[in-house]
Amino acid sequence: MEHKSIAFSVQDLTVSYGEQTALKNIKFQVEEGNLVGVIGPNGAGKSTLMKASLGLIPKDHGTIEFYGKPVKQMRENIAYIPQRNNIDWDFPITVLDTVVLGTYPKLGVFHRPKKADRKRAQACLEQVGLQKFSKRQIGELSGGQQQRVFLARALAQQTDIFFFDEPFVGIDASSEETIIRILKKLRDEGKTVIVIHHDLSKAEEYFDDLVLINQELIEAGPADLVLTPEVLGKAYKSQLPFLQSEGADE
Repeated sequence: MEHKSIAFSVQDLTVSYGEQTALKNIKFQVEEGNLVGVIGPNGAGKSTLMKASLGLIPKDHGTIEFYGKPVKQMRENIAYIPQRNNIDWDFPITVLDTVVLGTYPKLGVFHRPKKADRKRAQACLEQVGLQKFSKRQIGELSGGQQQRVFLARALAQQTDIFFFDEPFVGIDASSEETIIRILKKLRDEGKTVIVIHHDLSKAEEYFDDLVLINQELIEAGPADLVLTPEVLGKAYKSQLPFLQSEGADE
C-alpha cells in the first residue's frame, strides 16, 4: 500500500476569545491527496479552527504543521477561500483581475503579473465556466458565480493545499456541482482539500474523510465511520432525534 505524506497536522490546538474557550485540545492529521470535510453544529468552532490553523487568528497553544513545517514557511503553497460574507463585493475590480490576484503570492514583492499570468487566470476562469464574465465587476455576479470566481483565484495560485470555509452556502445547485467536481479533481491530482461544510446529507458523497468537532474533537476518519447516529449524537446533542429520524427513512 502506498504511504502518503501528512499534509496537514493539528496537535493540541486550543483557542480562546477572552474568557471563552472556542477550541480545546484539537488533534488530527490529514494525508495528502484527500478531500476532507470539517463538520459540526453552529458555534462548534469550525471557522476558528481553519483561521487558527492558517495563522489568521492567535491560538492559546498547539502545533500546526503543513508537510512538517509551520504555516509561515508554507504560506505560498496554501490557498484559502473565506466565507462569502467576509468579502467586499463592492470593491471595483473585474472578475479576471480578481483571479489574477491568485498569481501574486508566487510573484514576489514589486513584480507585476505578466502576460502568462493573465493567460493562466483566463484558463482558471474557463475551468469554472465563467470566462465570458471576465470583464464584469465582481459584485455583479450571483452568489454561486462569485464563489466560482474565488475558486478560480485559488486555482491560479497553483498550490498543493486548499482551504474553503463554507463554499456551498447560498449558492445555486449548478455552481455547487461545478465546485465539488473541481475539488474532487484537485484531490485526484494529489492536492489536499479541506472544506468547512454544514449539509450532513451530502457529506459522505462529497468527502473522503470528515473531522467532526464541537469545540473539542468528536471524531476524525473516513466519512462513513463518522456519519453514524452514535458519533453524530455526541456533537449534535439537541438534534439527535432529527438525525435518527433521517436515518430511519433510508
